[in-house]
Amino acid sequence: MAEKSQVTRADRKAELISELAWSRAEMSRDLHDARNDLDLVAHLKHSVVQRKTIWLTGAAVAGWVLSRLPVRRKKSEPKALHVSVSRKSTERNGMLLAILGALFSMFRPVLTALATRKISELAARQGGDWRNPPR
Repeated sequence: MAEKSQVTRADRKAELISELAWSRAEMSRDLHDARNDLDLVAHLKHSVVQRKTIWLTGAAVAGWVLSRLPVRRKKSEPKALHVSVSRKSTERNGMLLAILGALFSMFRPVLTALATRKISELAARQGGDWRNPPR
């Protein structure tokens, strides 16, 4: 009887091993099929190659339809927010800016000398070396 149980165990083990191998092969095949089914790029390429005229006609129609859509206009702001600027005030502001620019150009040497003197006084108060302040 011990031999009979040993034989049945060996047979059962071999049966389980073959069943496991078959199951793995089937799972591998199913996984391969699923990958092929989910490969959208390959399906699209195949479809374009097989039905080239349909795809080109569809692209042309879609382009024509999109070109016929109305253009979106920029939304205007409410009237209360618009500030009306008269031509006189614009000219006056332009002249004012031109005069201020000319005055700054004339007084630039004076402003530079004043700034230099103030910086040198500050440096003298801090021990002469303004780049490395005392700690």
